[in-house]
Amino acid sequence: KKKKKAQKKRKGGLFKWLFMGTFSIFMVILLIGFTGTLVIYYIFADDLPDVRVLKSFEPSTVTLMYSDQDKLIAELYLEKRILVPLKKIPVQLKQAALAVEDANFYSHMGIDLRAIFRAFLTNIKAGRIVEGGSTITQQLSKTLFLSRERSIIRKIKEAILSVRLELVFTKDEILEMYLNQIYYGHGSYGVEAAARTYFGKNVQKLTLDEVALIAGLPKSPNNYSPYRNPKRARSRRNHVIRRMAQEGFIKRDEAQQAMRKEFELGEVTNMLNRAPYFVEYIRQQLMAMYGRNKVYKSGLKVYTTLNLEKQIIAQNVTKKNLHIADKRYGYRGPLGTMDISLPETVLQENLREINNLKDGALPTAGTIIHGLVKSVERKLVTVLIGQGEGVIELKDMNWAREPDVKIDGRWASINRIDKTLHPGDEIMVRVLGVHESGSFWSLSLEQEPEVEAALISIEPDTGHIKAMIGGYDFSKSQFNRAVQAVRQPGSAFKPIVYGAAISKGFSPASIIIDSPIIFKEKDHSFDQWKPVNFEQKFYGPTPLREA
Repeated sequence: KKKKKAQKKRKGGLFKWLFMGTFSIFMVILLIGFTGTLVIYYIFADDLPDVRVLKSFEPSTVTLMYSDQDKLIAELYLEKRILVPLKKIPVQLKQAALAVEDANFYSHMGIDLRAIFRAFLTNIKAGRIVEGGSTITQQLSKTLFLSRERSIIRKIKEAILSVRLELVFTKDEILEMYLNQIYYGHGSYGVEAAARTYFGKNVQKLTLDEVALIAGLPKSPNNYSPYRNPKRARSRRNHVIRRMAQEGFIKRDEAQQAMRKEFELGEVTNMLNRAPYFVEYIRQQLMAMYGRNKVYKSGLKVYTTLNLEKQIIAQNVTKKNLHIADKRYGYRGPLGTMDISLPETVLQENLREINNLKDGALPTAGTIIHGLVKSVERKLVTVLIGQGEGVIELKDMNWAREPDVKIDGRWASINRIDKTLHPGDEIMVRVLGVHESGSFWSLSLEQEPEVEAALISIEPDTGHIKAMIGGYDFSKSQFNRAVQAVRQPGSAFKPIVYGAAISKGFSPASIIIDSPIIFKEKDHSFDQWKPVNFEQKFYGPTPLREA
């Protein structure tokens, strides 16, 4: 019995020493870790910004420019961002962001150790970095305060800032800042700008498959862009939907239905195409009045006098007549040449890319696109246009003579095509419609005008500018001939002179004397001025209507 008691005593002592030893080692490690954390914190904390500045932080937002009927005609911005409060962001979009970026967002203090450990194991198994452990708070800290460099030091700073953010702001405030601040691709910052960019609608109107696509973009906006990489975008969207189902945000049948949906993307439009010269005219005035920062960062709303319908009519009429006027001077030749011996599939693919005819899109009547001459006959030419073939008949290019300023192009024409166009010529064509045969397109030959024009439409009783055209193509020449050319008004000034005469009691039958007159002005840059007519003649007594 004494022997057994001694053995028990020794065992109890052994366990006690093992426990105490293990506990001591644990405490030492904990103390070292705690001390190390404090040391690291004090080394890096002093150089970090105060996160409380975000309480008064105003992110860069979009200045919107509207027509006289409150239609959007332009957006001015450094970062395309439209702020939206968290309560107006759809619940499913918030859930999608949490599911794919930070499922434990509402339970951690800025750093998710479980997510970091899980990502570490996943990356070890994959042999490469396939998953990150950054929380939404860390991503926000990095975006607002830190550079893009990849280093341990930056990760430490990111962690410190994240904890500070969690101490100063509520979870909902952090999520709202994140959803309004993060980059979503194609120049869009925040979910509202992303919704308008990708789907042409407000964020409140997004469907489940659409919120999933948007929520998946921040990881790599370029790689997952549905415009650039539809397959990758679909895969990423479906991953987000699966994560939402795994987290219990949506039912499995909802997920399956959403993953089967095709993209219904909005068209990427350049707002400046609506009224480029007018927008630039207004932008310059805004810059002079408020300065660059105010215009590009403060989200101004600018209401103008422009009438969008009249502007579109003015643009179409001006371009149409510039093409007509330019053709009077003859055909200046092809844009270039292509090797017509290449496989037709290759040539058509090149043309589809040039003409932006994606996913089987067909050209629309009235549009001007690039074409490649395939074969030429005396009165007919066959042209590849990316989607099938088209034909140009002699009547639709009979203006294409050799340039000669001595010839009046209104009456000159060619009588055969094969001396003007050749196989392999890259040309510009206008799509007239489907040919009467129904098997190919009917086209006309075009060229980009070298002649320029300007137009400005002003409402007489208010002086409001309703339409402004400063040239043929703003992307090639930003010189606004409507307001910058300082041209002599010529006969356009006559209504002002007649108006002044009528207000003085003159009538169209009033007789005036057309005779030489000399103005002497010593206070100006000239001593005297003697105006003359173009004909260099004077006609004596003349009725006002003929003067």
